[in-house]
Amino acid sequence: MNHPAYLSLLLGLFYGGALGLLAASLGAHFGYRSADRLPGESRLPECIFCLRPLQLHEYFPLFGWLLRMNAPALPCPCGKRKGLWLQPVVEITGFVLGACAVLLAGWSPLCIPICLALGLLPAIAVVDLAFGIIPDGLNIILALLGLVSLLIGNGDIFMGLVNAAGLLGLGLLLAIGYSKLRGKEMLGIGDVKFFAAAGLWLPTMLIPWFLFISGIVGALMGLLWSHFIGRKEFPFAPALCLTLAGCVFYQLYLYAAP
Repeated sequence: MNHPAYLSLLLGLFYGGALGLLAASLGAHFGYRSADRLPGESRLPECIFCLRPLQLHEYFPLFGWLLRMNAPALPCPCGKRKGLWLQPVVEITGFVLGACAVLLAGWSPLCIPICLALGLLPAIAVVDLAFGIIPDGLNIILALLGLVSLLIGNGDIFMGLVNAAGLLGLGLLLAIGYSKLRGKEMLGIGDVKFFAAAGLWLPTMLIPWFLFISGIVGALMGLLWSHFIGRKEFPFAPALCLTLAGCVFYQLYLYAAP
């Protein structure tokens, strides 16, 4: 590989990683606030311990942590809590996912919505882990990015909407019908909306695999969660996000294949 091509690859990886990092950071900040916000309160992110609104520099990915006093201790903005590793882990994961997307398919305008959506997935997962819900705003953004991806990539928007509607119906069936049959909640409404958003990212042939693999991953995660954390109920979003990321990477691999 010559120097210009090598430099172009590095720049592409940086662009993709930066987009994933940005989406992960803002998704987590605003997702936490949306999940924790009471009616009538500001939608702007704030410290969940002292309720102090975040300052402008604290919105910046990674630097929002690195510029804090005693940054290696991973403190909250007010400094009352230490060891808050989830936010930087989410941001770093978003960067890695975005960079991997470019590594698989190369840099192109199509990578912009893909890298942003991939960065959003770890934010959705940790918000669901923390609060047990997926904010509507994150699901809506994921769906809009899916539509933009179909537009840029000349995809079949009609089939994307059909897939989204089909997964929405299946999710509602599981959330309402199957939950009543089992006598406990099997799927949250936020998960149902995630199903619909995921339908815009999945070709029809991948939907059965998405459902099957997410179920297996969710069951395994649930067993580990019960064993190590001691709780029987495990949020489903981490399994859904991990499986959707795998499906997106699989499509990128096929797209890049000669």
